[in-house]
Amino acid sequence: MSSQQSKMRVLLIAEACNPVWTSVPLVGYNFVRALAARKDLDVVIATHPRNRPDIENDRINDLATFIYPDNEYIAKKIYNFAQFFRGGKGKGWTTNTGFAALSYLFFERELHKLVKSELKNGEFDLIHRITPVSPTAASPLAKWTDVPMILGPLNGGLPWPSEYPELRKKENEFLVPLRKIYKLFPYYKATYKNAAGVISGSQHTATEVPKYFRGKKFVLPENGVDPERFELADDWTPPEFDGRFRFVTVGRLVPYKGLWLTLEAMRNSKILRECELVVIGDGPDRPAIEAKVKEYQLEEQVIFKGWLDQREMGKELAQSQCFVFPSLREFGGGVVLEAMASGLPSIVVNYGGPTDLIDDNSGILLPMQGRDEMVTALQQAMETLVDNPALCRDYALHAVEQVKQHFTWDAKAEKLCRIYQEVLGKDSCETTQNEKQVTLV
Repeated sequence: MSSQQSKMRVLLIAEACNPVWTSVPLVGYNFVRALAARKDLDVVIATHPRNRPDIENDRINDLATFIYPDNEYIAKKIYNFAQFFRGGKGKGWTTNTGFAALSYLFFERELHKLVKSELKNGEFDLIHRITPVSPTAASPLAKWTDVPMILGPLNGGLPWPSEYPELRKKENEFLVPLRKIYKLFPYYKATYKNAAGVISGSQHTATEVPKYFRGKKFVLPENGVDPERFELADDWTPPEFDGRFRFVTVGRLVPYKGLWLTLEAMRNSKILRECELVVIGDGPDRPAIEAKVKEYQLEEQVIFKGWLDQREMGKELAQSQCFVFPSLREFGGGVVLEAMASGLPSIVVNYGGPTDLIDDNSGILLPMQGRDEMVTALQQAMETLVDNPALCRDYALHAVEQVKQHFTWDAKAEKLCRIYQEVLGKDSCETTQNEKQVTLV
């Protein structure tokens, strides 16, 4: 058998896949790049035409065949309609996701037109839909073809914490009570009745896979780290010659990210008022946050950097001592992985995506609790790390090792190949482990 014949041929669907964008499009790109680079896979990648210019200028264009199903005739209209209901840019994500799920149905319809004969003739061993990551997005292809189909990593649907009822209103999430209506969308039930496998991006999303799904289930966080873009640390970095301990946080400046909790913790602590807090990011809540900084007399401690590219952000993380991120509703937590890769101990809330990334050996997990209790717990955690550099180093070294073993994109591609093997019952992919896993982290 020739080398070409021995390869597993996979149709990768990554509607959002872009090497220069952020969030889900970058996740989609990193997954398909790592899979396309493997010598034991032959992949064809389906993505939206909006990504074509950036893909054709990227090295990935030499690694795989790309096709571009075009649903723009309806997608643009649905997008504009969704923006009208969102109540502001960067808000109303439930509303946006619901409309995007409807638009995606037409993407797969156009894809089916392009590959119908190949699917019928058995030219693909497997279909893997990587993006969209929302579990609300149905896949008509799961019903239209006999080729085994895998979905995921899927992530979403994390409930708003009951301890903070005001957050949902501030994010214009007025459609949350109607969220389950997506189960009535066309092809939703057929997707899960026909899919061969579902990869959940978090433990919570795994609980939302319908009970009538009979395929194989896996858990694999969707975020990862590219060591070529984001250098992995060798050690924890102690404070500079002035001895000023530096905390850093990264994210959109909106209430649910919890930056206000960090400011409250610093306000109440003599120890923390002698530290720095570097804030990387921007957003609609910045004026309110800056007002709190002034009110709490923290102008000398809190430094706003705005949005930084990944290389600049990496430098800021490398010069810091701890990543503090009390986000109250975080699906994935890609910034947590970047902090881990930079050799930082992390302080996160034990809820949502960060729970699947940080353990007791790499940082401090704060239980979900009310405002006063959370501020007290956060203050104590921050003070503990300021006073204990040895603990910081232990956390940091374990965090970097976790990233190396599990969260580089090549490591994640390896895990996906093992999932392909289990779904198909083949040994076509190179693997360093022979065990079959239901939960992968």
